[in-house]
Amino acid sequence: MYFLIGVGVLIAFSVFVYFFAKGKIRRILDKAGFSGMNLGDVIKEARLEDQEEEKSLSSMDSIYLEQIKRDFPDININELKRKAEKVILDVFNAVEKSDTSKLTGKIKSYADDMINDYKGKNVKFNDFKIHKTVVSSYKKDNAVATIYFSSSFQYYLETNSKSVKTQDRAKVEFIYIIDENEIGEEVNVLGIHCPNCGSPIKSLGEKKCSYCGSAVKEIIGKVFVPNDIVRY
Repeated sequence: MYFLIGVGVLIAFSVFVYFFAKGKIRRILDKAGFSGMNLGDVIKEARLEDQEEEKSLSSMDSIYLEQIKRDFPDININELKRKAEKVILDVFNAVEKSDTSKLTGKIKSYADDMINDYKGKNVKFNDFKIHKTVVSSYKKDNAVATIYFSSSFQYYLETNSKSVKTQDRAKVEFIYIIDENEIGEEVNVLGIHCPNCGSPIKSLGEKKCSYCGSAVKEIIGKVFVPNDIVRY
């Protein structure tokens, strides 16, 4: 019994320290004047505040946009940001429906992992709202250019008829094939798949999918295409 009480106190203290480090409990205590609130009330209010606060993003627009536009004068960054947001929406819709058949590559794998994480539970992401999207990183070599977009968003996570407001964020990777000859065997690392059947493209020189015969040349054309996603 004493052991369980000790564990409970330790967990409560750990949560308290976590929120205090974030400044939430400090603000709540200041507002409450240190009176009329026990530890449980303080932690509960801190959690509620956490549900309302957007996830922070490290915007690198001011650093990378000029460089990206020098490398790709015709690029439309705002259009790519909207495409990054669509990738996020597509993933969450696929998870909600437990159907990732319309996704491909690493993005499909990520959605499959999310479904497995919910262990067969029926989940819904209600009132999904994207707050903002920024460029978080950019890199370029002789073979591939990569832009990372970070988005913050919120939704009401419904599981077993229980709905919890949730703040979240994700990073979407877009790649641009500069020189397919410089990539070689690394094509599998890029996770490029047939847009029709989802089978891996073994060579960037292929004009047709070796599995279903669909034309795939357009996916390695001179455009940025989504390649991966991760929440963080």
